[in-house]
Amino acid sequence: MLGRSSLGRELLLWLLNETEVFTADFPANEKRASWQAGRRALGLQVLELCARTGNLGTLLIAEAMHLAEQAKEEQPNNQRETND
Repeated sequence: MLGRSSLGRELLLWLLNETEVFTADFPANEKRASWQAGRRALGLQVLELCARTGNLGTLLIAEAMHLAEQAKEEQPNNQRETND
């Protein structure tokens, strides 16, 4: 049910971002690596539940749009003007 409403998708995307499922990181500190592995495991469980309920595609599209918007906002003003 969460994946069907905009607030539910927002919550799921927040969870996935907080658990750093979409992040590639290789910490040198083994304690930090263990902590991140636990967080990522939780995020992967959320992804699995979304796949089982048929909401994974919708979530991934929403995440891709969010990342594209972030990238656009991070562009320097002069690049933004030439791209528009």
